[in-house]
Amino acid sequence: MAEAITANPKSDEDQGASFGAVLGNRNFLFLWMAQLISQLAQQMINYALVVQVAKLSNASSTATAGIVICFTVPAILFSAIAGVFVDRTSKKRTLVVTNAARGLTVLLFVGTTLVANLDVFWGLAILYANTLLFSAISQFFAPAEAAMIPLLVSRKKLIAANSLFNLTLTASQLIGFVLLGTLLVPLLGLRVLYILLCGCYIVCAVLCWRLPDVEAERGLLAAAATDDLAEADTLGEKARLAWDEFKEGWGFIRVDAALMIAILYWSVAISVFMMLAVSGPKFLQDVLHVDPEHLYFILIPGGIGLVVGVILVGRFATEDNRASMINYGLLFAGIGLLVLALIHDALRLGAQLIGQPPPPTLASQVVIGAAGFFLGMCNSFISVPAQTVLQERAPEDIRARVFAAFYTVSNTILIVPLVIAGAMADLIGVLPTVVGIAALVLVIAIAGLRFQRSHPHSMSGAGPPPAPGAEPEAMMPGTQAVEPPAPDSVKANGARARAADDGAGPPFPDPLTEHEKSSRP
Repeated sequence: MAEAITANPKSDEDQGASFGAVLGNRNFLFLWMAQLISQLAQQMINYALVVQVAKLSNASSTATAGIVICFTVPAILFSAIAGVFVDRTSKKRTLVVTNAARGLTVLLFVGTTLVANLDVFWGLAILYANTLLFSAISQFFAPAEAAMIPLLVSRKKLIAANSLFNLTLTASQLIGFVLLGTLLVPLLGLRVLYILLCGCYIVCAVLCWRLPDVEAERGLLAAAATDDLAEADTLGEKARLAWDEFKEGWGFIRVDAALMIAILYWSVAISVFMMLAVSGPKFLQDVLHVDPEHLYFILIPGGIGLVVGVILVGRFATEDNRASMINYGLLFAGIGLLVLALIHDALRLGAQLIGQPPPPTLASQVVIGAAGFFLGMCNSFISVPAQTVLQERAPEDIRARVFAAFYTVSNTILIVPLVIAGAMADLIGVLPTVVGIAALVLVIAIAGLRFQRSHPHSMSGAGPPPAPGAEPEAMMPGTQAVEPPAPDSVKANGARARAADDGAGPPFPDPLTEHEKSSRP
């Protein structure tokens, strides 16, 4: 049994636990290693697939958008029901099965590298179908992993444990996609890399197999059988319950203007940079005339910019300046996109005007890399304050549903610009497409700045008031503690959301009590 799984609370020495303290828990160490390895593997697979599709389709942006959409669609279809399913099954078994299944799925990617002169149609069909399967399986791994943490770690070490997992998730996305993917694809080749990544998932399955079956030992699954939700025995009933929980979270978002604004900004930031990723391979091939595998000279500076941006946001962001930070982040991101798109032709034109030979491609690559760094910083100045608003204003007992609603909605919205960006890059060219994206970002930024002037406190404040006698929620240092609202208020919002969507009950917005209305900024 894990060291933290005891009936008695831990001693005072657990308070303020460090990363080293939680990693001293052997079972937590196994889970953390499985997270690190699997996340690195997934990000390297994502990068490898973008490169493979670009090569197979002659750098078609539409085809590249297709593979990115295949990453995204399962998150829309399965993330909510996956949470309901995981709540009622063994977390250990789910972790073992999902890692083993992902390892076997990666072997199908290996098969596409064994066929010489693979037909474009069938090659893309196989890659798309297998990516959908791989991503669908992954939707069940993440909630099982998150739900396993509090079963292995004492309550007083939970903040350190969650902080470590969040840090690892962010770092693995940067290291896996931006660094290891860009280095290992040209070094090892796709076939060897896929085989190596298959082995990584098998290692993760073994690590998870060594975890204790905590629920069986503590009778948690048996206790869950008495839960009203556990009466949902069929897949259809589970899906209905997941949909109801999603609507409850979305209903809470709809009545909070700050949450809606934060979600809009965050979704724009995600969409812009995913559209750039879709257009990137074609940009390299058509504009710079280099191999799409060299995408690293944009991605690596961009990843470094993300890290630098996160550090700077943590130093300078306040509740009063977050709206300005986001809007100006969008404004400068639009300018950075224009520089990235036009700098190569601008350098050639400048050399021609002064009677000099065209500068080497390396000069353009250096400037474009600098633009990538700048865009990475801008992304942090948009996404971090927006995420903070969601964390602050969503009460604890509905926060997971609020984030689930956000991810479902943002992933759904993301599909449209990806398809449009891919199609436009193929139809009218990659440069006009990137310039068009930049213009759209600038329009949104200018509109946001104008809205901010007329609503200066639109993203400040801590949301609904706390319930009488409620204990404050433990927050990470540097963030504002937010109390959850009265449970009846949250449930009422969710009930009204479902009623409104079903055509019954009072329409939105009017779900807040007079006390809640008077407390809002």
